[in-house]
Amino acid sequence: MSLPGNQISPKVVPRTRALIGLKGLEPKIKYIAGKSKFSYGQLIQFIQDIMNETLELTIQETKEWIWEFVPLRSGDLQDNLIEFLEKSKPPPSNSTGLRNVRLILGAGKDVKYARYVNEMDASMVQHNNTWLEHSGFPAYSKGVRVLLHDPDAVGFFFDKMVAYAVERLKINLKKIKWVKIR
Repeated sequence: MSLPGNQISPKVVPRTRALIGLKGLEPKIKYIAGKSKFSYGQLIQFIQDIMNETLELTIQETKEWIWEFVPLRSGDLQDNLIEFLEKSKPPPSNSTGLRNVRLILGAGKDVKYARYVNEMDASMVQHNNTWLEHSGFPAYSKGVRVLLHDPDAVGFFFDKMVAYAVERLKINLKKIKWVKIR
């Protein structure tokens, strides 16, 4: 099943978001600022720095996961996923309010075969130094014969990648929070 006017299947949602926000916490932050030696602006900046570091670390870890586990042939799929990760970095802000940290993962419209690769299990996407497809035919990418080597590729990669990134976002937020407070 495909979406009208779109080449992406519902299983590979182009923009899957994990959002960490502090909406509604401004009164509590003002209360804490009143009880501490820090101003409201300093606390806001401190929290925003923690959230930005969390996002940076999560993006780097997710890129490493992509390089390791997303099926590789020409590298276009991995490059596209990483391109979407890089776009998730929020622009710098000079406002005194908190911005939500967001992590956007996507397979993108320009990799039309992403939905087909996502529907394959590990036995269909893993290769170990071979010039042949699983069918026995020579392997080609963009008209050029290629050596296939991605023994750690996972099947149904997209859902696993999103779950990994969301989990790492949660872990990194806890880790950075404790490092910053000490």
